Amino acid sequence: MTCNLYKDVSLFNDIEDVGHRAWNRLNIITNLKDDGRPHDAQAYLSKLSNADKMGIGLLIMAIKKKGLETVKRELNKGEVTI
Repeated sequence: MTCNLYKDVSLFNDIEDVGHRAWNRLNIITNLKDDGRPHDAQAYLSKLSNADKMGIGLLIMAIKKKGLETVKRELNKGEVTI
């Protein structure tokens, strides 16, 4: 069994949907950076597999292309595939 936490923050390993898992992780990384914890954001990211990092990257690209609200809506409808 793998650890599902980095410090006190969830890694969301228990979420099966790749899109929602990437969304949650991207929000954690963003919040850590916004809270002045860039080293924790980097360390959090280092706990993820290359495939998981790719999922976050694809999500960021989709947000840049379509906009945050569109991606959020598509993700919640199950229309975003990562």
